[in-house]
Amino acid sequence: MGLTSLDKRGRVVIPKELREKLGLNPDQNVIVELRGNEIVLKPALKVEKFIEELKGCVHSLQIKSMELKKIWSTPHVNH
Repeated sequence: MGLTSLDKRGRVVIPKELREKLGLNPDQNVIVELRGNEIVLKPALKVEKFIEELKGCVHSLQIKSMELKKIWSTPHVNH
C-alpha cells in the first residue's frame, strides 16, 4: 500500500510498485467501484481477452463474438 494524493482535476497517481504488480499500462481502462467508504480500482479486461476466456466455457454460444465485443465495449454502471 502507498500514499498518494488527489489533484485539482480529481486524478490519482497509482504508485509504480502497484502498477507493476498488477501489470497496469498507460491508457489502460480500470473499473472504479465504491464499497462502503472505500474506492476500489480493478483492471478492466479487454474485450478480446474476455471473449477468449469465454471460449471453452460456453459450448453453444447463441451470440456472435462481434456482438459480444459490442456489448462489452459499451460502458456499464454497477447498481
